[in-house]
Amino acid sequence: MNIRKPLSIFLIFSFLLILRGFFSFIFYKNFISHKIFKIEGYVSNQYKKKNYYVLKIKSRNFSFYTINRSNLKNLLNENISIKIFTKNISFKDYLFGFFAPSFDLKLKDVSFLEKYIEFQHKDKKITNLYKALYFGRSIDYDTRQKLSTLGISHLFALSGLHLGVLSGILFLILSPFYKFFQQRFFPFRNRFFDLGIVVFFVEFLYLYFTNFPPSLVRAFIMEIVIFISLVYLEKEPLKILFFTFLASLLIFFEKVFSIGYFLSFIGVYYIFLFIKYFKINFVNTLILSFYMYMMMFVIGHFFFYNFNYYQLLSPIVNILFSVFYPVSIFVHFIGIGDLFDNLIKWYLNLGEKYYYVKIHDFTLTVFLFLSLIAYYRKWAFYGINALALSILLYIIL
Repeated sequence: MNIRKPLSIFLIFSFLLILRGFFSFIFYKNFISHKIFKIEGYVSNQYKKKNYYVLKIKSRNFSFYTINRSNLKNLLNENISIKIFTKNISFKDYLFGFFAPSFDLKLKDVSFLEKYIEFQHKDKKITNLYKALYFGRSIDYDTRQKLSTLGISHLFALSGLHLGVLSGILFLILSPFYKFFQQRFFPFRNRFFDLGIVVFFVEFLYLYFTNFPPSLVRAFIMEIVIFISLVYLEKEPLKILFFTFLASLLIFFEKVFSIGYFLSFIGVYYIFLFIKYFKINFVNTLILSFYMYMMMFVIGHFFFYNFNYYQLLSPIVNILFSVFYPVSIFVHFIGIGDLFDNLIKWYLNLGEKYYYVKIHDFTLTVFLFLSLIAYYRKWAFYGINALALSILLYIIL
């Protein structure tokens, strides 16, 4: 067996990872060299505790917690500037989140696009839902609980689905212009390759604008890896997943160590499993939604416990969402974004009542072990489906 190639990949990756860590440490040292550091970001969470408010603030480079003893209004998703004390912040905390005392909290104007969304909705909770859908903003606790109960939280967390819609829109808009110039000046060029580069550039700007959400980071990296794989005729899904993780780790580093990234990553793995054993056609695409619900029910309820019987409708909602998402963009574009507000409120109210469902450690371990074997053995693939269905039926009945 020739070990030179994997050894070379390992050595190159190790060198790049060390280099990435080194640069992160330099940024950290520059950060703590300022005893007081001014940060611009937005409030991603806010809750009251005794006689003060706890704020979670996200900037382009990191997120952190602070407290404020003023009588604050609801600042969720508000753009702010704030000054913090950097003393006692370790390198690990800098990477993965920290607490810092703060002062001089000031509100900043929101972007034109966010104002345009706000103008079209009377209900702030609905406004925040659409901001989460388009800009990766946060959702209030009550709405998050309802989305979790209904099993559709992932639809409002920017991911591969949303990036796929953006890619499709860009290709539809740019293709006619490219064809016009291609036929006259460069007929030898590959339209899909050239437009792919342009789309990746626009998508990166979108990631930057939304502060690099973990699930969107994974989707973006995977798009690039698949694109390169197609160029070099590499179609092995596990290799694609593996190199996606490595690339994500090198480029975005600490953002891959999150529950959101793990769930989105393993969700793609289960899609690859399905494609391995079933051809993609219209009927199987519909089946895929129900299959993914069963797989992610087991994984998801290890971390999030809310459940009611309306959650069983989520596979159908997933299918409908692929139509709703581009339509919602269009109706906001023409200024009637509140068209679905009453429908959304009605559906969210179905998630008010819930009870807890917890998947035990042993069950999850067995399920993940069989899931790994399922890539190589078909019986294990049917096994995880049978196990997931059994768990679901046990909880329902």
